[in-house]
Amino acid sequence: MTGHQKYFLKLILALLICLVGLIFIVQKNNNDVFFDLPGLSAENILYRIDDIRPAKENILTDTETLEMRRVSFLFFGDLMLDRNVKTKIGESNNIDFLFKGLAREENRFFMSPDIISANLEGAVTSSGVHYPPISENDFAFNTSTVNGLKKYNFNFFNIANNHITDQGPRGLTETTTNLTTLGFDFSGCADTQIGDCSYKIVNKNGIKVAMVGLSQVYHLLDINQASELIKKIRAQADIIVVNAHWGNEYEHNFNSKQSAPAHTMIDAGADIIIGHHPHVVQGLEIYKNKPIFYSLGNFIFDQYFSTDTQEELGVGMNYHQADKKMILYLFPMRSVSSVPQLMVDREKNEFLNKFVTWSKLEESKKSEILSGILNL
Repeated sequence: MTGHQKYFLKLILALLICLVGLIFIVQKNNNDVFFDLPGLSAENILYRIDDIRPAKENILTDTETLEMRRVSFLFFGDLMLDRNVKTKIGESNNIDFLFKGLAREENRFFMSPDIISANLEGAVTSSGVHYPPISENDFAFNTSTVNGLKKYNFNFFNIANNHITDQGPRGLTETTTNLTTLGFDFSGCADTQIGDCSYKIVNKNGIKVAMVGLSQVYHLLDINQASELIKKIRAQADIIVVNAHWGNEYEHNFNSKQSAPAHTMIDAGADIIIGHHPHVVQGLEIYKNKPIFYSLGNFIFDQYFSTDTQEELGVGMNYHQADKKMILYLFPMRSVSSVPQLMVDREKNEFLNKFVTWSKLEESKKSEILSGILNL
């Protein structure tokens, strides 16, 4: 073999190695949905995630720091850990696989917010036991499984829904006892009931946050009673978050049985409403400059029968105490076999365009929604 032939052979081998490396990089980027969120560069998306971060330095009491106080949130929809999800957890021996599409390096996605919340769609019983009568849509979760959510910094659950009493009064009592023992905060009574169990006030960075849980699935809420409750809480809290379990299942458009009580609750003093129950994402309404997310859809569920039930929305929020301003971050997600992952690029853009059509918004806010960041 001549010197020229050896040279060209080495050149071809070098080009082949470069080509293989390029294919690997492209494939890795296509699979790594986290760093593409939503249409931003790897560097910029880390800034967006980090924007929803706890203000630990804001626990001081000097005037300047008081003016800087803020609290951060990350809201998700329906969280169901029974049935097919339970089977998958058993096969994996832990719940980590459920979060592999979101958590990424060092659980980065879940490390920042002060409050991470979801609608807990079932009872928390010893060993996940079911009490008679038992049906397919009768949910109970093992305490050890729920405890595993701490790794991802979940610290608040809405339990005002139609499944919290699936295991009867005994199951409801066990749920509140077990969540307390595990160290989770929660709020909510049984469906349509309103009382002291409907809210919990937590202190985050010197800000009093009221988390209210209300449900109207089998019957409508007594909206006057709900309004009076919120007025009472308003005197005790800096910000009021209402979790509302309502709406028609599998319908993207919200209805007057949701919007009427939503408006009344905001008139009474609520600052933001986070809805769930329809198992699909519903639209957003801005009423008196307060956001109403009518449904975030499923978060972790086993409704594999349609695309719509596997399209989801996470909502991040920074609330600034001094000027009462909110910055909202939209995180469109899709679920694959109960594993949520962030939408990217075209899929993300198509989803947000659909979300706008389901929403009731002024033209000036539509472009903000499409950007994924909303200022109120």
